[in-house]
Amino acid sequence: VTLSDCYVTLWLPTASAEKVRTRTIRNCKNPVWNEAFCYKIDRRVKNVLELKVCDEDTVTRDDELCTVLFDIDKLTVGRTVRVKFQLNPQAREELEVEFTLQNT
Repeated sequence: VTLSDCYVTLWLPTASAEKVRTRTIRNCKNPVWNEAFCYKIDRRVKNVLELKVCDEDTVTRDDELCTVLFDIDKLTVGRTVRVKFQLNPQAREELEVEFTLQNT
């Protein structure tokens, strides 16, 4: 059994045309990134953040393991919210993300 070389891409199309990504955590079953990403949000439009968990491969194309969407409108300014996304309920795999919406 091989362990994954996981990273997460984040994309908020209403804030940026470019996707950003975490660093790759190599040979790990339960990676922890502990990274922060900032976006400028326009509250007049629908903001849905796409988070994609991927397995990095050196020889072939990276595997997309799971994609989850999060509606930024669920956030309240100044309050931190921790969300657990179920990736694979049978294997009890989840992606835990902390969101904070701030005024600038």
